[in-house]
Amino acid sequence: MRQHLTWQHSVTRLLLRCGCRLDDDAIVFNPSSWETHLLNPAAALVLEYSASGDCTEAGVAEILAEVLDDKERPHAGQHARLLLDELVSLRLLVETTAPTDAPR
Repeated sequence: MRQHLTWQHSVTRLLLRCGCRLDDDAIVFNPSSWETHLLNPAAALVLEYSASGDCTEAGVAEILAEVLDDKERPHAGQHARLLLDELVSLRLLVETTAPTDAPR
């Protein structure tokens, strides 16, 4: 896993709050592309998690491990990578470099 990278949502917090929920799915409008996306529950959870400002691949894998069935749970890291890549390709997340700790 690329532990030194983080992800941030590229949609404003206002639009995330105004996004519609359909059961566990979410509808998100991206003002940069003028595209509307229907996100499955896992993608919606990850996008909400990215709003915390500390979205890492390991954190996404932990979230997915909680919602995946027993058979897929050991592959949560692979699912996390694929989901993050998909959200980046949709321009809903942007990959950033995690800040390093300042020298003491």
